Amino acid sequence: MRSKTVWIAVIAFIGIIGAGFYFRDHLLSLVGWQTDSAANAQQLGGRFDLASLTTTSIRPAAESTQVSASGNIALSSQRPVVLEADGIVTQVPVEVGDEVAVGDLLVDLDPSDLERAVQRAELSLAASQAQLDKLLEPADPAEVVSAQASLASARENLAEVQAGPSQAELAAAEANLTAAQARYQELLAGPSDAELVQLSASLEKTMITLQQAQWDYDKVAYRGDGAAAQAAALQQATIDYEAAKAAYEVSTEPASEAELQDALSSIGSAQEQLDALRAQPTQAELTTAEAQVASAQAQLDQLSNGPSAAELRSAEISLEQARLDLEDAQANLAQAQLRAPIAGTVMSVDAEVGQRVNAGLSAVTLADLKVLELTVNVAEVDISKIQLDQGAAITIDALPDQAFSGTVDRIAPSSASESGVVNYPVTIQLTGTDLALVRPGMTAVATILDNTETAGWLVPTSALVERGGNTMVVVLRDGQPTRIPVTTAGSQGEWTIVNSDQLQAGDEAVGGVTSFLEQEGDTFRGFGPPGGGPGFGGEFRPRDAGGSRPQ
Repeated sequence: MRSKTVWIAVIAFIGIIGAGFYFRDHLLSLVGWQTDSAANAQQLGGRFDLASLTTTSIRPAAESTQVSASGNIALSSQRPVVLEADGIVTQVPVEVGDEVAVGDLLVDLDPSDLERAVQRAELSLAASQAQLDKLLEPADPAEVVSAQASLASARENLAEVQAGPSQAELAAAEANLTAAQARYQELLAGPSDAELVQLSASLEKTMITLQQAQWDYDKVAYRGDGAAAQAAALQQATIDYEAAKAAYEVSTEPASEAELQDALSSIGSAQEQLDALRAQPTQAELTTAEAQVASAQAQLDQLSNGPSAAELRSAEISLEQARLDLEDAQANLAQAQLRAPIAGTVMSVDAEVGQRVNAGLSAVTLADLKVLELTVNVAEVDISKIQLDQGAAITIDALPDQAFSGTVDRIAPSSASESGVVNYPVTIQLTGTDLALVRPGMTAVATILDNTETAGWLVPTSALVERGGNTMVVVLRDGQPTRIPVTTAGSQGEWTIVNSDQLQAGDEAVGGVTSFLEQEGDTFRGFGPPGGGPGFGGEFRPRDAGGSRPQ
């Protein structure tokens, strides 16, 4: 029993010794002391080997709100100058690299077709103006008299149509029908007895005359030239006889089918004319006559009262349309000369002399080489710190001895994710006038400045010590680690924002970080991983074992 008690006491003593070493080493590690035997010997002696401590300079907390990222300088805008007319290129007076002012000629087109279009538009405008002027002129008295006469004639015609055919017209139509019918009956019946007697007598008479002429001729025929008168009389008597004979034969022959049909056709026409007269006036005739009266009345009213409001408005619209067409034609003619809309440098020329081009071709591209911008990718954790018109300090790798400034011009509303890292493009407009040596494509780093004041200090989180419910940061004062009471106000990765009246600029906190604030002279470059993140992204290199950064 006693042996067992002894072993319990030995074990308890060993535990107490081990716990003592554990709490000593743990406390020393919290203040940044090294626990190797050589360091312990020096520390426990009351003085400390400062080379064995890892320290980091504290910083104002305002630096935690700055954001930095890199990108390439670019032109703010390249403006393509577009042709607005078709044609053949006759002149291209600029080349790539030329400086142009507003209004300088860039491309000239053949204006022949466009000039003809202007002339046609001018003629159309003149015709529309003449039409309107004619409407506005007072009526010619002669035209008024003529219109009145036309109206009177139209009214008389209407009255005649409404009255129908006269008795004389009906009698003439009936007589025409009777004559046609009688002619047809005569063809069917042939000549009458009286006509036959008359024809026979005429034939007999001409025969006797012929015989007498023949006897007279025979008496003197032997005398030769002396028989000329008797020969002529014989010839005339022969002709009269033949004519009488033909008339007798024609009269005594029956009528042909063609003659009968022609006679029937004449009867039908005469009957139609008579029926038409008896049916007058028809509705169509009345309508036509009334329309003629209405038209004549409207023409007279127009001459007397002038044009109507609708006619004037129509003429005015036609005139305005012609004026717009002329303006368009003149504008197209002016567009045959492509001129610089802005001052700048010619970046490209895409038109050649003799080339036929169409409207819409980007013939020349201009850019102002003095208006530059820098687009950088800002991490999602920092994008909320960026606002439009926020100032930025810019350093350019190719011009390390110069400092440039800018303002935030655009913030992309959507993100670009690469390998799981979410960034938002932010465009910064370079300001200032000393940009002569800056060229598009140069690599630059922008530090976007925060205009707000953030109180407190940035200290490494590893420099904080918790004791008795209080938070302290261990700093070196007079070569000795000193605990300073602080209150925490937030964290930035491996850094913590603290407030304390006892902290001051230049204090070295006992503790280290894997990402750090980098100081080059008096220019602040940032902390955190490249490309954005807590604080801002810059170009960072970890310290080596001796505390320096690799070059």
